[in-house]
Amino acid sequence: MVVSCGEQHRVTKRAGWLMGLSTFGFLISTAAFPQTSLVAKAEKDLLEEVIVTARKIEESVQHIPMSVQVLSKDFLERADVTRVYELQFNIPGLVVNSVGMLGAGFALRGIADQGGSSLSIANHLNGVYLATSNLAIARTFDLERIEVLKGPQGTLYGRNATGGSINYITRAPQDEFTAHVEAAYGSFNTARAEGQVNIPFEKSALRLAFIGSEGDGYISNSVDDRKFAESDFWGVRVSWLASPTEKLQINFMAQYVRDDGASGELWDPNPAFLPDPDDIWLTTVTLPNPYLVTENDTVSLNVEYDLGFAQLHSITGYAHSKVSGLDDCAGIQPVFNDCVRGVDPLTYEQWSQEIQLISNGGAAFDWLIGANFFSGDESRNFHLTLPFFSPVKRIDLSSSSETAYAGFGQATWQVTPLWSVSGGLRLSHEKNRVSSVGTRVAGDYPLKVAEDDWSHVSWRFDLEYALSENVLAYAGVSTGFKSGGFTTTVLADGEFDGFEPENLTAFETGVKSQSLDHRLTLNASAFYYDFKDLQVSTSGVIPVIDNAAKAKVYGLDFDGLFAISDRWTISAGVVWLPQREFVDFGADESHDDLSGNKLSRAPEWSGTTAINYAQPWQDLGTFSLRIEYNYRSAFYFSKDNDPVEKQEGFGLLNVFLRFESMSARWYIFATGRNLTDEPYFNQIFIQSSPGYPANYEVGFGLRY
Repeated sequence: MVVSCGEQHRVTKRAGWLMGLSTFGFLISTAAFPQTSLVAKAEKDLLEEVIVTARKIEESVQHIPMSVQVLSKDFLERADVTRVYELQFNIPGLVVNSVGMLGAGFALRGIADQGGSSLSIANHLNGVYLATSNLAIARTFDLERIEVLKGPQGTLYGRNATGGSINYITRAPQDEFTAHVEAAYGSFNTARAEGQVNIPFEKSALRLAFIGSEGDGYISNSVDDRKFAESDFWGVRVSWLASPTEKLQINFMAQYVRDDGASGELWDPNPAFLPDPDDIWLTTVTLPNPYLVTENDTVSLNVEYDLGFAQLHSITGYAHSKVSGLDDCAGIQPVFNDCVRGVDPLTYEQWSQEIQLISNGGAAFDWLIGANFFSGDESRNFHLTLPFFSPVKRIDLSSSSETAYAGFGQATWQVTPLWSVSGGLRLSHEKNRVSSVGTRVAGDYPLKVAEDDWSHVSWRFDLEYALSENVLAYAGVSTGFKSGGFTTTVLADGEFDGFEPENLTAFETGVKSQSLDHRLTLNASAFYYDFKDLQVSTSGVIPVIDNAAKAKVYGLDFDGLFAISDRWTISAGVVWLPQREFVDFGADESHDDLSGNKLSRAPEWSGTTAINYAQPWQDLGTFSLRIEYNYRSAFYFSKDNDPVEKQEGFGLLNVFLRFESMSARWYIFATGRNLTDEPYFNQIFIQSSPGYPANYEVGFGLRY
């Protein structure tokens, strides 16, 4: 194979960057701090108990009367996946689609943001709600776990948790010195490095974590040798944990992530206009300087104090996001040649404060009460040039703000040793204000302002019955809602398009079990969702949003894990959605009638299965192998069920190889993802975002 001088330069640059960052981490951990010996791992059960905070208290995931899926720190460390776009395939029922400058869309068990100004799946980082998808899809690194709560979480999580909540928990500082650095190189000349340093002090500890990546993109241009959708990003996090007294604990976290690898959504045409229909990773870009840069800052302060009869928790959060982008619209269809759009910038800033009072537990009656405040402000400087309409640049300046207040409570009563009852209530009040001024294809418009507010009561009720010590049966009903709002662009009549909240009532029953000396875990649930006043957007140059629809979803959710021996484990999960459609659809503005259409981003089948094997090699270390397969049946990316916007069923085959030294001081690994080179999309709409083709990575890690 002949390699050009330019290519050699890029490879050399990536390798030098990788080694430099890895060496930096090595020097920090060896020169600044003394090395300490590692303690051998204690004997463990074949399947460890998984502790989560899904209900804002620490408890076993097997004791929670709802469907919760957990991605552990061990899995996240070995998978080395830095984006939710890849993590979604390990969570049956979850679909994450790219919307370019506006971040991502989320769907869980068929519940998705079909329209409106907010997500239908809430995202939280260390207990802080992330209101925009650009914050929610920030690169992930050094995490303790990811908890995915399926079904409405309106009582404890409130706003916009209609379909569930995804909770990211970072690794907290520990009371002993540790350090870790990992470096890898892979497909598309991508170099990646990450690491952590944990420094203990008297009554406190500090943890520093970093990650960085640089590479070429996996989308080729049909008119020159440029590559797009490169994996270029870096992030840093500082965490500080202090216990000044036995009763007081303070946990502070600050994180910054910059992502300047251009999103594939900006480049790839609608499939109907691909330059080569057999190659979804080939695009046509004529703009000389397209870009997409996202910067996210997130800060949280968690304070816990033991009052004796209860724990007092305070969670203060701040987040800021800035997005700048420029791209051409040629991919939409040929008539859009020389169309240019951009945002300079889109900024979002939010503050939140939550207070919780949690009983110490152990009694027949456990309870939690709390209050929450949230405030968010967005401003957008959007510009668009459409030569076939007018050569004049059209500019829209818009801003929006939202405030939310809530009081909530939840309690569990252990009626008998076998029966327990749980109930919760949340009172919410939300206000939304939007303003816009600028020009557009249909003409100029002056400053326009609109505002409205809504109040809502969310509740849940659960029954639990212990069939045995290790088998829990449960049934419950819960509600959730997504706030109303306005579009950020005025309609042709000179007014904003407003819409009311949407509401969901969910019924779920299930069984959670462990058997064979805790070597086998099997969980199953059946659920039914009744949607009313569903917010649905109508596509077009100026989109409108209607409370257009009633929808129904029902299905089954299974997951299991079997430790065959101390070397072999098998895991699997599947979600089946036989019903997932609009049962009544009447759009006031667009006059569409899509009754009977399938909900967008709702495959009938989604599942994952994996085999794990570990083989000790005398006194050298342990070799491990993981083979996983993730499958989704066909689904639509839009409510119109347009065949052009349909993703056919596909499956991804991934393999992970790893050798860990006996001392656990070092390890090497190799991974291969999408080994069968399956073509699939993370988005198909006006422009499209193809998923990764077959890709590989090799690397090493050092611990101290």
